[in-house]
Amino acid sequence: MTKKLTFIILLLTSYFLLLTSETWATTREEKIESKNALFLSLKETVALALKNNIEISIEGINPKITETEITRNEAEFDYNFNASTSLGKNRIPSASAFANPPEAENEAFSVSAGIKKRAAAGTNYQVSVDMQRAMSNSKFQGLQPQYTTNLNLSVTQNLLKDFGVDVNTAKIKIASNNRDISINQLKGKGITIISQVEEIYWDLVFAVEDLKVKRESLKLAQDLERRIRIQVEVGTMALIEITQAQAEVAVRDEDVIISQNRVESTEDRLKKIINIESVRQADDGKNWDLAIVPIDTPKMLAEEVLLEESMKTALENRPEYAQSKIDLKNKNIQVEYKKNQLYPTLDLIGSLKLNGISGEAVDVAFSGGTSRSGFGGDYFKSYDRLTSGNYYDLSVGLSLQIPLGNRAANSNYTAAKLDVEKGIKSLKNLEHQISVEVREAVRGIDTNKKRVNTTAVSRRLAEEKLSAEEKKFDVGMSTSFNVLEYQRDLIAARTREISAIIDYNKSLLNLEKVKGTILEKNNIEL
Repeated sequence: MTKKLTFIILLLTSYFLLLTSETWATTREEKIESKNALFLSLKETVALALKNNIEISIEGINPKITETEITRNEAEFDYNFNASTSLGKNRIPSASAFANPPEAENEAFSVSAGIKKRAAAGTNYQVSVDMQRAMSNSKFQGLQPQYTTNLNLSVTQNLLKDFGVDVNTAKIKIASNNRDISINQLKGKGITIISQVEEIYWDLVFAVEDLKVKRESLKLAQDLERRIRIQVEVGTMALIEITQAQAEVAVRDEDVIISQNRVESTEDRLKKIINIESVRQADDGKNWDLAIVPIDTPKMLAEEVLLEESMKTALENRPEYAQSKIDLKNKNIQVEYKKNQLYPTLDLIGSLKLNGISGEAVDVAFSGGTSRSGFGGDYFKSYDRLTSGNYYDLSVGLSLQIPLGNRAANSNYTAAKLDVEKGIKSLKNLEHQISVEVREAVRGIDTNKKRVNTTAVSRRLAEEKLSAEEKKFDVGMSTSFNVLEYQRDLIAARTREISAIIDYNKSLLNLEKVKGTILEKNNIEL
């Protein structure tokens, strides 16, 4: 009676464990059968990540921001238009004994317009036109009203400090280089995300394949348990054999549960990086409930990898290496700019003013007689006199400013040179780092290639050993313990083989990552 009760308990326990393990499997299979799943190739997964990944979207804004910085610095050389107008009137007493009348009243209306600009060579120039209409109650004013027109041209050329195109366009060059840096940062972010996507994709492939192995392992243990139960019932085997087989079923069922959890966790990681909520809307709005089914299988063909060629490719394509070189360019530009700022300010200054006047000429009493201005005429007559070139004011000169000690400029120049030295060493250090990473990646490919071969042999031998042991068990020449042990060996060998194949594909991925060629490999241009 006791033996029968034990047998029933073991049978119920086996049924409960089997039901528990199959519940999740049925759920996932139902998702797939009901099309509540995404069947994704590796390239499709990468494309979804690039399209929907939030981190790439954020990083993609930076080049646009740096583009505005270029425009802002170029705007320093834009034309600047200015204009003004005024209307005024005054009445003031005069201390002059000849003032007539003694209280002067003046009215004036003026308009001014001009354009100024700074050229890249360090030239500042301004052109303006002034026009004025003036009225006065003075008896000695010969033109009533008087029209005055002036054309002004002024030029200032920096001869030492701030002289030259390279110096004055330094900010534009640095802003342009910063844009290139931000583009490389975007490329680096793309490489990072694609690497993560492909790695998680292969992790999911491994998790799904490993789950298949674990289920097959559970099925092997369950089949053996049924065979043992039959032999126990007919009396050819002791009841303790069922206990041992049942214990193994429980252990392998636990392995299945753990593998199921690994699949779900890896799915969630992949859903996050492709931003599953933006991929599609499920009927119930629960995108996170979608099952992701990878349809690509890992490569098993050995690829020839050349170390020196990989090194060269990495230095040509790694975005952070390109960033460091561009940053070093910026530092050198700063050195040249700071060096120029050591010079004193020496400016060549020139100005030319053309003028003309006109107005309604009136008689002015003078020395017992009258006199009339020779510049009478209408409003436009002042322009004629201005353009004749007969009336001008011309000046040319130099302006010199020397900061005594010049400590601030010297400190800035020294700091810029030290920054260049730091940049050179950082670039060299990055070269060494890239070299180590490429070597490790190439070595990883070679190692995993050997692992694929050895694990395939190990798995084949484990299959042969299990087959032989099962034949011995069928004729009573072996025990369930031995069969279960050989089953475990086969399970481990299959898992190692799958792991080696996945790791080999990951090592190929890692080499593309350290070479900086993942985008090109996937035909992606950011």
